[in-house]
Parts: sequence; structure tokens; C-alpha cells
Amino acid sequence: MTDINEIASRLRQLLDERILLESRLQAEKGEISSRASTEYDRSYNKLQKSLAQLFRDAKDESQRVTIMLELIRILENKLVYLQNFVVDPTSDNRTLASLVTGFIDEVSRTRTPVLTPLEATYYRAVVALYAGDLTKARESFRAACESEESDESNDIKYKSYVILGHLSHQESDYQQARELHDQSLKYTHSNNVSAQALAFKALNVYALKDFDEALRLFEESLQLFDRNEPFFNSYFHRNALLFCGSIHFERKSYDRAQTCYREVLDHVEPNSYDHFDALSQLGKIDYLRGKFDDAARSFTDAVQTHKFSENEYLVDTYFWLAKTQLKRNQPAEARRYLEKIAASDVNYDKKPQAADLLKKVS
Repeated sequence: MTDINEIASRLRQLLDERILLESRLQAEKGEISSRASTEYDRSYNKLQKSLAQLFRDAKDESQRVTIMLELIRILENKLVYLQNFVVDPTSDNRTLASLVTGFIDEVSRTRTPVLTPLEATYYRAVVALYAGDLTKARESFRAACESEESDESNDIKYKSYVILGHLSHQESDYQQARELHDQSLKYTHSNNVSAQALAFKALNVYALKDFDEALRLFEESLQLFDRNEPFFNSYFHRNALLFCGSIHFERKSYDRAQTCYREVLDHVEPNSYDHFDALSQLGKIDYLRGKFDDAARSFTDAVQTHKFSENEYLVDTYFWLAKTQLKRNQPAEARRYLEKIAASDVNYDKKPQAADLLKKVS
């Protein structure tokens, strides 16, 4: 049987590790690389397993409460800072969610609860997400939003509105999502958090095809994002740049679109999808400007760095590259990519045009 003092010592060590990890993550400046993100996730998972084992060994009630609160903080911190409010309800997550829910029920019945009613409501919503119970998650997040109780920084209200909006967006209820993300802006506590909320709102406005308003909101968010300050979210910053680039491209504002895509390239890893996307878009801009050598370089780099499964966007890049090579009087190179399109199982709307071009160069 593990000694109570031994558990206390181990618990202090794990608590210090969690605080250090959380402080590092929240203070990250600039882009978090895939490697760093994976390492953070691995560190959190290791902490979760260690705490769960310690919970099983502990008999002292105060120690068990402290351990469970640590597990709750880890789940919430991963949701907000690593997973961008999206979780996968794996078997392990469901098991842990069930354990945490039972704990919240138990401590909420005591005369001196360790969680305020608002905290308990919010954490029930968080663990419901990990359990895959979206109905329960929505109910609890709505209750947190409607609560007259307030946490000091309004952090709970902000996150609750954001996640509700994200769930509505996933169901294609973009108007509801827009309204919820608009509500979240009332509870932001820094420029980077406000920028994230604006980017969320802009995404739904874009989905509603109000492109003027979407562009205004995305650009407003980009003015607020500061990669040298805490709570900078590189994921939403990149999204804002890519959507601005897309709107400018469709409006033939190629200089402004090019600026957005080049900034994406400056801050993403070469093997990321966003790197591929930005390169492909820059290739299209050069093609439309008649700069076929530059376009060929961008398209070729995009194809060579693409590390994901073949999809419509990759096949589309093949098509643009084939057209570019024809403009450069390189029919053999064009045929190479047209043959890839013909052999692809991807549903691509320009396959008939690609087939016609292939006949001409064969």
C-alpha cells in the first residue's frame, strides 16, 4: 500500500509538471510546430496516466480531490490550447470522462464544494465532449452561458459561447454559430483572444456568403493577432490569412492575395497542408499574370511537399500545372500530370477538360 506521504510527494511533483507545461503552452509565441504539438500532447497524456494511477492508489479524500481537479484542468487545457475546441471521443476519453463526471456529481453534493456551480457546469460540458455526448455538452455549455454567476476573467463564458458556436458550425447552422461567436466577443480578455473570436465569427459569415463582411472581420482579427503575446493562436491566424487570400483572389486583387499567401508560407512548416494550399494559390496567381515559369515552380513545389492522401485540391493542382507546362511548351511534362488526373479515383469536375488536353498531347 502506498504511503500517504509518498503520494503527497508524487502529487506535488505532478502538479508542478502540469503548471510548467500549462505555462509553457499558454505563453507560446508564434507558430507551434507539429513536433511541438505532438510533444505537448504526449506530455499531457503521460500526466493523465500518472494522475489516474495515483488516484487509484490514494485513500485520503483531500488527495483524491486534488488529483481529480488536476485531471479536469488537463482535459480543459488540451481542449482549448491544443485541440482548438475539437476532441475525439476515444475509448480512453470516454472512460476518463465517466470518472470525472462521477467526481463532479460527488463534490457538488458536499456542503463545501471545491467547484463553484459555474465551474461544475462548465466542466460537465467539457467532459461531455470527451464522452461524445453532444446533447449533454450543449445543455451544460448553455447553462454556463446563462448563469448569473461570473468567473473573474469571464473565461468560462467566452469558451462556452465559442464551443457552442463551433458545434452549430459543424451542423451547418452558420447563422446560429455567428450569433454565438458574436456573444463570445463580450467576454474576451486580451487582443489575441478577441482576434480568435473574430476569426470564428468571420468563418460563419463566410459560410453565409457575406464575403464583404467576412473579409472585414478576418482583416480586423489579423490586426489584433500578436504572435509576440500570450494566447496567440496560430491555427486561427493562418485560417484568417487563407480566407482573406481566397476572397482577394476571387476578386482579382492579386497583390493583396499574394501578400496573404506569402505570410502563410513564412510561418508554417513545409510539410503542412496550409503550406501546400498557399503555394498552389500563388501558382494560380502567377499563371493568371502570365508568369508561367514562376507558376510552374510554385505548383511543382506544392505537389512535391504534399504529404496527404490524394484529394480534389491536389488533383486540381495537377491540372493547373499541366496547363502551365503547356504554356511553357513542355508537352511531355504536361502529359505526365494529365495522366495522373486520368488515373485518379478522386471526383474532380475538370476531368473531361483534362482528358481533352491529354488527347492533344498524346
